[in-house]
Amino acid sequence: MKSIFTIIFLFALIPTFAQSKVENEVTNLSKSLFNWEIHNNIDSIDNLLHSQLVVVNSKGETQSKLQYLATFKSGIMTHNSIEIEESKTTVLNNTAIVAGKGVFNITAGGNNMIRHLSYIQTFVKTKDGWKLLALKASVLPN
Repeated sequence: MKSIFTIIFLFALIPTFAQSKVENEVTNLSKSLFNWEIHNNIDSIDNLLHSQLVVVNSKGETQSKLQYLATFKSGIMTHNSIEIEESKTTVLNNTAIVAGKGVFNITAGGNNMIRHLSYIQTFVKTKDGWKLLALKASVLPN
């Protein structure tokens, strides 16, 4: 009898393990994106971004994929370091949301700044894998 309950319990956990695997995959993509931004790896960033990407930056400006990539290509803005303080990934079907907070050390217009930001990233599963569809960043009080 104990064996039957153990087997039923293990089968009940299978969706949890699968969900955790997908959550980890998307969380790792989010971390990779930040790393690529620090190292200005434009090709990797470009590959992760959905063609219909919408970015609302911490100034409230809306950018397309091309505009977002242009900020890195031009050197107008560089990420010197990003320290993630917290991050939570939620997956529902073919959509994943990463919500977090971090300290972003950036150089913009020649000025070095440290910004405490919250962010939300929305990923969608496509035939080519997970793609970042939306990004929103907001300034937090220090």
